Amino acid sequence: MKNNKIPVSDLPFSFDNLAEQYGDIVWAEMFCPGVYYIAVKKRNQHFLGCNEYLAVTDNSPAISAKGKSYGKLILTDPKVYLFDYVYSCKGRHVIEYEAYKYLSEHGLPLPYDDTLDAIQAFGKEVCPEYFGEFPIPTETPWGPPLRHDRLWNGLYWLETKEAGWVLAIAYPLCSDLWDNILELAVLNEYDRKKGINNTLGYYFYTYESSCLPIYEMIIFESETWGAKINDAALQNAVLKFLSVYDLGDIKNSPNLKLGQNIHFTKNVGTEFYHFS
Repeated sequence: MKNNKIPVSDLPFSFDNLAEQYGDIVWAEMFCPGVYYIAVKKRNQHFLGCNEYLAVTDNSPAISAKGKSYGKLILTDPKVYLFDYVYSCKGRHVIEYEAYKYLSEHGLPLPYDDTLDAIQAFGKEVCPEYFGEFPIPTETPWGPPLRHDRLWNGLYWLETKEAGWVLAIAYPLCSDLWDNILELAVLNEYDRKKGINNTLGYYFYTYESSCLPIYEMIIFESETWGAKINDAALQNAVLKFLSVYDLGDIKNSPNLKLGQNIHFTKNVGTEFYHFS
């Protein structure tokens, strides 16, 4: 989102009284009135990187009261709210969206050719209470779904007439998947023609091939939807189907991110998910 560098002295607030806690502001950019990106470095900090934040003044015409509620009030005169500039921060996505919306409504270009649709899509992953959850697909490459089973927000099992149960993964959830896993997916015609990087639609996997993206993703989700997956059966499924897709060594594929050997478990089978 960073776009328009300004001198630190032009900021309408100062970190002089916060330097011990946060450090000194060494870089500043204004996105729209009252919304700033700041890079902060603590004194005597040895590593080269900086801590990054979004700072929002209370009188910003772009940011709603609800948006500011996701931040931390760090200054009272003037009032300034602070948001961590990390992907997992809910407030970052809300502030970016409201700032982008302000720019769009005033006929101003969005940074990096981003779109409001893209900001909303990624916001749905991190902050569904503000943006809403990903919609359940109403169409698949195998026809309309007969019913669905929610694994997680943006991760849906869909029963189809032609292919049985298939897995739909929303575009923003696929950022950590290897390209050759993404290439196994089937796309709806619209996403294929327009480019899924533009439409931000869904990747679809048959039940058999779904074991591969699930195996890559589950390491990050062991305490959420990962608890719904039978890990032993999942590993059995990967061992059974990995060689079919020629993704590397069957015992320790470099294309699977878990970073451990895949083990076969007797008398477990390959049914790694129980449909409700």
